[in-house]
Amino acid sequence: MVDDLPENLQLLSDLLTTLGYSVRSVTSGRMALKTAKVKRPDLILLDIKMPDMDGYQVCQALKADEDLRDIPVIFISALDDVFDKVKAFWSGGVDYIAKPFQSEEVVVRLENQLTIQKQKQVLQDEISRRKETEEMLYQSRALLTSVLNSVLDGIAALQAVRDPNTCEIVDFRCLVVNPVIAKLFDRNREDLIGKLVLRKFLKRVKPDLFQKLVDVVETGYTLDETINYPANSNSIYQIIAVKLGDGFTVTLKDNSNKL
Repeated sequence: MVDDLPENLQLLSDLLTTLGYSVRSVTSGRMALKTAKVKRPDLILLDIKMPDMDGYQVCQALKADEDLRDIPVIFISALDDVFDKVKAFWSGGVDYIAKPFQSEEVVVRLENQLTIQKQKQVLQDEISRRKETEEMLYQSRALLTSVLNSVLDGIAALQAVRDPNTCEIVDFRCLVVNPVIAKLFDRNREDLIGKLVLRKFLKRVKPDLFQKLVDVVETGYTLDETINYPANSNSIYQIIAVKLGDGFTVTLKDNSNKL
C-alpha cells in the first residue's frame, strides 16, 4: 500500500491484516518502487496525490520495469473526476476506488484482481508446460529420425485401415518409414508416408503375406518370415512384424550375404 498519509495506511492495513493478508505500507512513490524490487508484491494499492512522485508516475514506472510490469495496481484516491480516473487507467491501473471508500468494496475489488492474477499464472504455467512438451516431442522426433536414417535394416510403422461397415482391415497406412524401405519401394519417404501402398506392393511380391500381417494386428502374434525380393532373385529379406496399437512395426533385414 502506498499513501503519504499514515492514518490512511493504518486503516487499510488493519482491515487487510485481519483478513489474513500480508501487508507492506510505504509513504512515498520512490519507496514503493524500491520495496517492490526487493520483494515483489501480488498487488499494489496506490494513492494519487503524493509529494515528490504522484501515483500516476509510480504506476508508469512500474509498467516500464520488466520485472514489475505485471503487478496489478488499484488506485485509491479522493480525486473523483472522470479525467483523473481515465488518466489512472492510461497509466496502467487495473481498477480505481474513490475515497471515502467502503471497506467491503476495497476487499471485493482486491480479491477480484488477485483471482485474475492466479488465473493468469495458471494459464502461463500451462503454456510453459505445453512448450516444454512440444520441445520434448521435437527432440524425440529428431532422435527417432536420426536413428531411422542411420540403421542398416529397413524399419517402418503402419496403421490398419478398416472398412467402415465390416471393420475388416483392407489395407495399411504408412506412418513411419526409413530410407532403406523407401529404396526397396523405389520411392521417396515423403511419397510413402500417409499413403496406402502395402497391399498393392505385396500382390506383386508375396500375396499371402498381406493376410499374415492382418493376423499380426488381429491376434497379436509376431511374424518372422523370409522372402525373396525381387521374386526369383537371390536377394533374401527377413521380415519381422510386431503388433503396435491398431497396426504394426516391421523390420526388414537383408540376409542375402549370409548364404
